[in-house]
Amino acid sequence: MARAGRVTGAVALVLALAGCADAASAGQDAGAATAEVHAGASCLAAPVLDVLGLSLDPSLAPSPAVTAGVETARGAPPEGFVADTVLVCERGATLRDSAGEWRSVRATRLEGDLTPLLAGVDRASTVCTGGPGPQVWLLDALEDAVLLEPWAVCGADGVAAALDDLDVVAVTEHPVALVTDAGPGSVAG
Repeated sequence: MARAGRVTGAVALVLALAGCADAASAGQDAGAATAEVHAGASCLAAPVLDVLGLSLDPSLAPSPAVTAGVETARGAPPEGFVADTVLVCERGATLRDSAGEWRSVRATRLEGDLTPLLAGVDRASTVCTGGPGPQVWLLDALEDAVLLEPWAVCGADGVAAALDDLDVVAVTEHPVALVTDAGPGSVAG
């Protein structure tokens, strides 16, 4: 009888510990998620375009740069990830070529002291008002990258100012979706 009590007690202890582990992981899920590290960043990645309300035109052949991060887990950089560059992705200008008019995505690469940016992102709101906010990748020295939460720049104290304080290294407009077809025989200008 005493043995049955010890077995019952042991089973109850195991179940209680399992419940604590589930509660701990649920609490962890409710907090800030940790981002998945990818080899490179792209403003043409599906999760970025989805949040910006864009989709890649079928005529643009997918390449590794386009498909990078398709299944990216967004969130805070994992422990040990040292960001030294930022890639900001946002809706760009209308581009024109011989095919017609294109919606674009603007990729802006920034460098500088990222400390204020990272501190502000930790205090970011989870709601964006007035349309999608810029989508932000953090890159380390080897070009490994993490994609922040879609709302990371919205409503965060000082994040916009921190981004403005960084040095612009490069700005590129990538065509994404054909809006107006120039049609056969016409020349776009």
